[in-house]
Formats: sequence, structure tokens, C-alpha cells
Amino acid sequence: MKRLAAALLLLLALALPAAAGEITVFAAASLTNAVEAMRAGFERSHPGLMLTPTFAASGALLQRMAGGQACDVFISADDATMDAAVDRRRVDAATRRVVAGNSLVLAVPAGNPAKVAGLDSLSLGGVRRVAVGNPESVPAGRYAKRALQDKALWFALTSKLVYYPSVRHVLAALTARECDAGFVYATDAAIAGNAVAVAAVVPTAPPVTYSGAVAANTPDPKGAAAFLDFLATPEAREVLARYGFTAP
Repeated sequence: MKRLAAALLLLLALALPAAAGEITVFAAASLTNAVEAMRAGFERSHPGLMLTPTFAASGALLQRMAGGQACDVFISADDATMDAAVDRRRVDAATRRVVAGNSLVLAVPAGNPAKVAGLDSLSLGGVRRVAVGNPESVPAGRYAKRALQDKALWFALTSKLVYYPSVRHVLAALTARECDAGFVYATDAAIAGNAVAVAAVVPTAPPVTYSGAVAANTPDPKGAAAFLDFLATPEAREVLARYGFTAP
């Protein structure tokens, strides 16, 4: 009887589905809605894998990786942060690829009470607070800093600049009408609906690109690579396009 019971337990165990392998994705905050929207599709097409995303500023995510937090895939909103990840051997450089593009915009609260019309108008007296991601860790902040430096406005606006820990924090400040203007991505402005408006598209050099790579310490390199590959599928590209991201 004991042998029969053991055999039955073995057959039952073989019949049960394997526990899902967790794929932890560290992704730039601006990708929040798009990655969440494609999660079900990835898991459906990859039985046995479960996506667990974490969103924050790219630089903050890199710091978490340096601190030993588990990560399988890293997606940065700029090349500089991904370069740092490669240099510090936090990712497998051979797996690095561009997964999407975006645009930087100067956004304002609904109604544009400060009458912001572009970068030059930020120096006018009616503009008191300009929200920007901290350039030390937020790619959108670095893009904004370069754009303002190109017009010799960065230092002129020092007293007006208010730093935030991610582009989504900037967006929240705009929707709460805490600032007169702020630098976010076009995709962020779009999801805010009527709460914000775009005053100007900000030229960036280099262009805004998102790079992904498999983390160097991933326990499941095949699963991590599967998610990177999924980002290039028509299904994932459709989701990214729906949220305003451009193809790489």
C-alpha cells in the first residue's frame, strides 16, 4: 500500500504544472503602463514564466542592482545609464539592444496658467517653478538639462528648477498644479489626459532611446532573454505604440 500511495503521489506531482519562474524586470518609470499592459501577453505566450516588474528612475534602478537586489532584465531610458550598467558589469553586454524610442516635451498644467510657450518663456516672471527629474539619476532630467544648456538657460533657471526622483514624480507635480511647467516624455503627457498639456516638443541629442539587457546575476538567463525577445514581437510593439513609444 505504501508503494502504491507513493506511486500515486508521484503521478499527481507530475500532472501538476510547474511553479512559474519569476522574471524580475527593472524598467524605467516611463514604461510603467506599457510593461504592465503587456504582462499578460508575455505570460500567456511563455507558460511557466511570471513577470514581476519594478519601476523607478533608471539611475535608481542601477543603484538597486549595485546593492544586490535581484534582477533579471534591466531597461534604461537612456544610453548613458545602460553604458554605466555595462561598465560596472551589472548586465550582459552581449544581450544589449534598443527596445523603444520616445520624445521629451515641456508640459504644463491644464489651462497653462503661466502662459508657457516654449523653453525661452521659462525665464519670464510668471513662471516660478519648473519641474525636472534629477539629472544625477533621471534620464529625462539629463535630456532636459542638455536642451536647456544648448539655449544657455540651465544656470539662468537655477532658482526655478525643482528636482524630482523620477519622470512620473514630475508628471504628478504637474497634474497637482504644483509647478508651472515640467519636463516629461510625450508618453507621460499622453496618459495624463486633460490634466496636462504639451507646450513644446523639446529637441534632444541624442534622441530618447530605451535599451534593455539581461542582468549579469540573473538565475534564469533564458527566461530573461525570452522577455527581451518578446519586446520585439508584433504584440509587444503594438502595446508600446498604443502608449506612444516609437519603434527602435
